[in-house]
Amino acid sequence: MKKEYLTFTPDIKNLKENQEVKLTVKDLTPGPRKYDARIVKAILSSDSKRLPEGDVLHVRSWTGMRYPQTWAIKILKELEETEAGTPHGETINAQK
Repeated sequence: MKKEYLTFTPDIKNLKENQEVKLTVKDLTPGPRKYDARIVKAILSSDSKRLPEGDVLHVRSWTGMRYPQTWAIKILKELEETEAGTPHGETINAQK
């Protein structure tokens, strides 16, 4: 049975296909770990047929709107619990 994950992105065009990407995902698989978030290295595909061994990835905008298409995700490695950098959305439309 395939697992299901969720990720947030400001624009679906930001997701890169068929190459290693660093991504924060939430586990949607039923059970005690449901909704746990983790940072992973993964390969993504907008077409599950091109990544048949992948799991299901639901994609939402930062405001929570769901993009209609589900993607495929193959998690290669779990990374550290935290990542250095700017939090999501902190630089978008920032006023000086």
